Amino acid sequence: MRVQDQGASFDRWADWHILTVAEVGFSMLTVYGGHHHGLGDELLERFAGEVNERDEGGTLHPRAPISALPRRFFRDVGAGDEEAAVADFERQLVAFLGASRDAIRARRLLVDLHVSADPVPPRYLEATVAVLRREGADLLDEVVLLR
Repeated sequence: MRVQDQGASFDRWADWHILTVAEVGFSMLTVYGGHHHGLGDELLERFAGEVNERDEGGTLHPRAPISALPRRFFRDVGAGDEEAAVADFERQLVAFLGASRDAIRARRLLVDLHVSADPVPPRYLEATVAVLRREGADLLDEVVLLR
């Protein structure tokens, strides 16, 4: 597993499965879904809306190799709620890995949890590394986590 800074060239990830945040507009879901896979704004908005309304991760597979986690982890967690949020975030990562094992069958995974130009909060980077090492070692050949 590699942890690296976000680069300017997103084209190198075109054939990877992307795990990102369910947010549209000036967002990574729009970059990967719209720019890379030609998905329309309406489809991306509906997908992000469903993920956020259910408050559970979802996938665009097989239409596009993209899955997303609810944006609340990155936009709506207040002081004092971090521990419960990280535990639920980890649970949802494990669920994504189960879906990947059973249906998606991703072998290369790019995890890009940016919702702004700021770095991804360390608590989510650490949780992602821990879950992927514990639950994803046999499922994935290659993982890149953008910090």
